[in-house]
Amino acid sequence: MPTRSSHPVFPAIIYQRSHFVRPNRCPADYVALDLKTPRLDAIHHHLWLAGLPNAARPLHRQRLLGRSILVTEDPDEHLVWFEAQIFVKPLPKYLLDYDYWNTHLCSDEDLHHCACGLLLSYAWLVCHKSDLVIAQETGLLSKDIAWSDWAQFLDVFLDNINLDTLSDVSKRYKYGELRLGRLNTIYRLVPPAHSLRNLIRGYRAGSTWYNAFFGRHFKWTLAMFAVLSVLLSALQVGLATSVLQNNHDFQRASYGLTVSALVAVAASAVTVLVVWLVLFWYKLA
Repeated sequence: MPTRSSHPVFPAIIYQRSHFVRPNRCPADYVALDLKTPRLDAIHHHLWLAGLPNAARPLHRQRLLGRSILVTEDPDEHLVWFEAQIFVKPLPKYLLDYDYWNTHLCSDEDLHHCACGLLLSYAWLVCHKSDLVIAQETGLLSKDIAWSDWAQFLDVFLDNINLDTLSDVSKRYKYGELRLGRLNTIYRLVPPAHSLRNLIRGYRAGSTWYNAFFGRHFKWTLAMFAVLSVLLSALQVGLATSVLQNNHDFQRASYGLTVSALVAVAASAVTVLVVWLVLFWYKLA
């Protein structure tokens, strides 16, 4: 339940790419990592491509949509969804501590807005008692939180933010759920996120297996080869008929389409090879 005063228990160490943070020695750095969403803030002008400026669906609706709720500790992945999965960050227990807000969060405007945004997202996700049960089952909220305490805590919180303009929350939380596929596209193609690393990995890398990567990004070639196969078979049948066998225009068209098909197959093979070499070099670099 919402509390006062108790000192939060942080992890011993947090690794983030090439560096690490010792939360108990640098609590301010850890809380910033735990709440801020720099990757989404960098592309906030393009977030309308990935989601709607609406509240996220409650947890019981996520279940009704057939989505699996996957726990993530990265605030940049919070409420990002892909196919039948949605990533949700557990609510840090210190956000339920009034004294912690007053001592550590209210003095830093950016951090305060991020904390308000994350807590607002839980007002979206856990607005019914059934949502609280799901949140506790999935480890998003502590099991010692009673429904009456949660509802009262949210009432106090919502009284202190502007729900019409959302001026008290970070710009990421102007939007609810975000589609991962579109975030990947934005990160690959749109400045300022565009870079070689982001071109390869996108917003969030999936499986590191090559066959999974090529299966996701080059399955369209199978459809292309199927169409070309049917087209070339039809041309072959046409050339075998007496009506079209001596038709000069049809023979020219058949020749052009055959050469184009061979070029397309060769270009596809070269593209796959080049992409594989780039990925192999990138993994070694």
